[in-house]
Amino acid sequence: MKILLVSLLLAIALGSVEPRILDKCSLTRELAGLGIPRANIPNWVCIAQYESNYNTAELGPPNPDGSRDWGIFHINDRYWCNPGDGRPSANTCQVSCQSLYTDDIAAAVTCARTIIRTQGFAAWNTWNNNCGRGANVPSIDDCY
Repeated sequence: MKILLVSLLLAIALGSVEPRILDKCSLTRELAGLGIPRANIPNWVCIAQYESNYNTAELGPPNPDGSRDWGIFHINDRYWCNPGDGRPSANTCQVSCQSLYTDDIAAAVTCARTIIRTQGFAAWNTWNNNCGRGANVPSIDDCY
């Protein structure tokens, strides 16, 4: 009973979010449609794979500093989006975190572009640990 109540309260607090789990090729096509250059798409796909397993409504557990990571690219609410719960945030992308936590990835892509423009793909630890220098970066050739 307690689990059901906590789940209900969390759903109300975050808004009703229907996750959409993409795969490599559906994400590739969406990124291309949103103007991401084909040469960079494998890096984006790799980040989404390791951060959220392609889940648009992924919310990471609290980080040691209390911040959370939102959406398909696990964008951190301490720096990039407004968590909406009173915790401080630089909100560099000037968006609510909830907008990064939906089945429409346009806001997440726009914010991730800002992150990449300022810090590069290395802003994601998962890129450094799993995707950098070409390691584990998936081929997207079969998606076209």
